Amino acid sequence: MLSVMVFAATASVYAEEPLALTVEPSPIAWSVVAALVVVIIILLGVLLGVLNKSLGQEVRIKATVKKTVEDSYARKIRSEYQAKQAILDKKIEQVRQRFTMVMLKVKNLLDTLNHDELFKAISSLIEVDIGASRYIMFLIDPQKNELYPFRWQGYADSAVEKFAMAVDNAHVITYALKRKQTIYRAAATSDIELRKLLEREPVSDTLVAIPLVSQDKNYGVVHIAMFADGHTEIDDNEIRFLSTLPTFIGGALANADIFVQTREELTSAKQVTEHEIAEKRRLQEIFSRYTSAELIDNLLKDPDKIDLGGVNRFASILFSDIAGFTSFSSRLSPKEIVVLMNEYLSRMTEVILNYQGEIDKFIGDAIMARFGVLSDLPYPAKNAVEAACAMMEELENLSSEWATRGLQGFNIRVGIATGEVLAGNIGSSRRQEFTVMGTTVNLASRLETLNKELGTRILVDEVTFAQLPRGIKHQKRENVRIRGLDTPVTIYEILEQVKPAKIVSIQPKLDQLASRGSQPADTQPEAPVSPVPGIKRPDGS
Repeated sequence: MLSVMVFAATASVYAEEPLALTVEPSPIAWSVVAALVVVIIILLGVLLGVLNKSLGQEVRIKATVKKTVEDSYARKIRSEYQAKQAILDKKIEQVRQRFTMVMLKVKNLLDTLNHDELFKAISSLIEVDIGASRYIMFLIDPQKNELYPFRWQGYADSAVEKFAMAVDNAHVITYALKRKQTIYRAAATSDIELRKLLEREPVSDTLVAIPLVSQDKNYGVVHIAMFADGHTEIDDNEIRFLSTLPTFIGGALANADIFVQTREELTSAKQVTEHEIAEKRRLQEIFSRYTSAELIDNLLKDPDKIDLGGVNRFASILFSDIAGFTSFSSRLSPKEIVVLMNEYLSRMTEVILNYQGEIDKFIGDAIMARFGVLSDLPYPAKNAVEAACAMMEELENLSSEWATRGLQGFNIRVGIATGEVLAGNIGSSRRQEFTVMGTTVNLASRLETLNKELGTRILVDEVTFAQLPRGIKHQKRENVRIRGLDTPVTIYEILEQVKPAKIVSIQPKLDQLASRGSQPADTQPEAPVSPVPGIKRPDGS
């Protein structure tokens, strides 16, 4: 009863609030939910597994296909590379074989001095190894300074004769020669300077121009207009091959010294023996350093003109020496002396050669020169005296140049004698030189020395003076004692001076006097008649 009352009282208290009933969760429901979750997770796992398996299989398939494609492409690239490498190796082997053949041929070229055999071998090399079917081998004519056709193929003989051209002519062939560079038509068309030279006459079909050169000399050019297989494009391998030829062929030409023979001899049907070529080479070696190129050419044309074993010649001998060289050299270092002496001797040499003289030797600062030994001069004394006067003038020019550099100049003394001399190749078995000896040589040397005693600059003997035209200013000195001579002699001091210390060439005045046929009033009376029978003055007296 009491509990009912309590319940009633409690109910009255909370009567105004809604009644909430709490039901405890059932364990069975939660088990069902958990089971459903597990099932869903299992299904998701199965689904993901199926998807993963299918995707992995696809990836594996794509990887296999990719690898197959890559392997196939790699095999293709490797095959193409091997094919190209095989072609390249074949070309390299061909170039190597060509190069080896050329080297063997060049070796054979270097072993012969026979010019005819040499040029036959070069022609074979051009036709066989280079493969040219239309070409011209041009050689230089040193005397005319022009290129002339020497050997050719694929051209009519009558047409080739017109192809000679001056070395100074603007042409792709002369361009290759001057630059010592092989010229290719394909490359030249893209060069502004060369493009305009390709169509120049007389040869306008140049495909390749190969210069024939050695280290210090040009010999000619090979002009190629066509190859036997008809190709016109030159690849890198052929360029490398052709670029080796100029030096090889030029070296063979230098070794054979083809310019020992003249153009006429090279183009003549008459064979020049190796002995004759060797003799010409010997002459060239002996005289080339101290004789003009023109005189060398004349000697090579006629080697019998001079006998190296000894020959008597009527010639003029000139000696020159520096006055006060010891005082001059004491102010300079050895190096400066050598430089100035080389400059001085070079200038004097040019003067002597210009007057058809021959340098016999340099003796310290002295010069010994010959006139009329190797060359046939009608009046060798006239050439010698003119050369002496020109030497004085050139020395003045040189001294002026030295003055601008703060250097002090010097004077020179000259002695000239004319007469019979013995000329020949003199010396020992180990060393010889072509020189002259005799009384005339000794007299010229004594006259040069006598200048110091007399205070003169140019002294000549009586025979020399007899060959000079009338009207030359001079001073005659009679009864002069010269060391080494038993009797006194008459000598002459040359005074052809326009103003003090300036001696000029006597040729203009000689020509004027010859045309006027008279003697100036300020000169001495008529010079003596030639004391040597059979010798006349240039003016006929």
